[in-house]
Parts: sequence; C-alpha cells; structure tokens
Amino acid sequence: MNTNMENKNNNIPKALEKKAAMVIYRFPNKQKIYFLKGEAQLVTTFEDIDDGFVVQSFDNKKKFVITKAKIDLDFENLRSTSITNSTQSQFADFVTKIKKAITDKTLEKVVAARVYAQKKPTIFHPLDFFKQVLSYKEAFVSFVFIEGEACWIGATPELLLKTTDKNIETYSLAGTLRERLDFSAKEIEEQDIVTRYITSLLATLPSLKKSTLQSKIIANGSLNHLLTIIKARKKKKIHWSSLANKLHPTPAVGGFEKEKAIQFIHQNEQFERRFFSGFLGEIKKGNAKLFVNLRCVEITQSQLLFYAGCGITADSDIKKEWQETNHKMDVLRKFLKK
Repeated sequence: MNTNMENKNNNIPKALEKKAAMVIYRFPNKQKIYFLKGEAQLVTTFEDIDDGFVVQSFDNKKKFVITKAKIDLDFENLRSTSITNSTQSQFADFVTKIKKAITDKTLEKVVAARVYAQKKPTIFHPLDFFKQVLSYKEAFVSFVFIEGEACWIGATPELLLKTTDKNIETYSLAGTLRERLDFSAKEIEEQDIVTRYITSLLATLPSLKKSTLQSKIIANGSLNHLLTIIKARKKKKIHWSSLANKLHPTPAVGGFEKEKAIQFIHQNEQFERRFFSGFLGEIKKGNAKLFVNLRCVEITQSQLLFYAGCGITADSDIKKEWQETNHKMDVLRKFLKK
C-alpha cells in the first residue's frame, strides 16, 4: 500500500473549514493501493490545486482537497441521518414528470436518481466492506472519510477526466444492461446524447485539438455499459480544474440540455445527492485522474445509504428503469448478503 503522497502544494486557497480525513483508493485494472491520511480543506475553487486528492459534490457547492498531515482520526464522527427510502411509486411519478418534460420539448434527457436506506448492521466495519469491494478489478475503488462530513465507499466505472502534460481523456458512459449485450435504441440514444455533448464541448475549447473516439462495451460487475473513450491533444496549457468544471456534471449523471436538466433535478428530486455523482480523484504534479462517484454507499451513524440513477429519455420504461437502479445498487449491496 503506497502512502507516499506528500503535500507539495503550497497554493491551496484559504480553507473555509478544515477536517481530519483519510482516503484509500485503487485505479482500474491496477494492483497498487494508495493510502492518504491528513487534512481535508473545504475550498471555493480547485484552480490552484496541483497535488492532493479532491472530492466534489454533485451540485458543485462542496469542494474538498485532502493533503497529507499528521492528524488523529475519529471514525465514530459520522454524519447523522434519518433518510427514508424512495418508493417505487415516488420514482414512477418522478420519471413520468421527466417524460412529460421531454414530450413538451423542454428537455431531451434527465438522470433520475434514488436512494435506498437501510439500518446499519450492529457489526459493520467499513474497512472490511471496502476490502470486498476491491474485487471489482475494472473499477476505480475508493474509501473516503472526512470527519463529520463524508464516509463513502464506491466502485465506479466512469472516468471524468484524465490529463497529462500533452493529452486529456474522458468517458461517455451510459446505457446499462444486466448480463446482456443486446442494447436497444433507447440505450444507444441515451449514450449518444452524452457523446455529442462532450465532443461538442471539447470542440469549443481553443486549447484542445480535435477529439478522437473509440467505442466499446465495458463491464462493472454483472452490468454492461456502452462506452466511448474521448481523447484530445492539448494545443497549450490548460488547468485540470477548468476542464473538470466544464465537463461536470455530464449528461451521463445530469441530463440534457445540461443546465435545464440540473435545475429540473434540484426542483424535483426528493433527496440531496451530496457526493453521489460528484467526482473524486488524485491530482499529481498538476495532472488529474478524476472519476464520477457512482456505485457507491454512504455510511452514516445509523444508516447505509445506497445511491443509483438511470437516464430517462422519451423511450424509457418506468419498470425497467426501477430495475436498473436496483441492479446498480446491488453492485455493493450484494456484499451485505454474504
């Protein structure tokens, strides 16, 4: 386990808050596990962050940068919650409202999310749970703890942004089938909306050359997804945070048109997503490896909160979308049944 992430960043903006924190993570298809214990600083911007581990909420209102420091952790200091489950009826009403907006030409796609809350088992050790989640070799697996603020474990298949000195890479990932590969026109269109948005966005940035695309199907546990890998070369230097701000949230977790879809979610979704479908990842020497926080569970004082979403288009079937969210939650829930 590699613990050598020194705090070399002297340009962190003045922190609004400072909290003890820890993160353990492993990149997709790699064996090395990274461990970082230190201080999470709540900041207003990432624009001067060149080293550390960053975590951002879906609504962009909470941005933490975690850097190495000698600090004591209190793993009992968890968020207090009393969240009730989204019912199938509530979910159906939400999807029906989305489909009406699409029919009215107000929106093209909205990602409908829900949360499944269950009582935390009397004996539950987050680190033991995390060790089981590491079995997803193809995922970015993470365990993030920020005292009193966040305790999340996830195994996400979705890269938001990878940068090097010369190149950038991002994913258009959408469309989900369980143990099948016969994607319908609905799933293909759902993913194509994301691809069109990202390629159009990157084409507007003068600092990047024309994008190249590679399409494939990837697996996340028993789930298969449509993926287009989008790459572009840099014409000149551009900070990773500028690219991340433009990309996130993509239509894979928000919808399209982007701003209208996000506003619709904030007005109609019956819970706060917090760090679900936000992003997290490593910043090293000014380059980023960021992932969207999916297939995740939030651990609170008394509950385990599993989050999942699905892309709603004109052709969505409500029962199938409900099943899809169940399948996505089961990526982690299955470990509680052992």
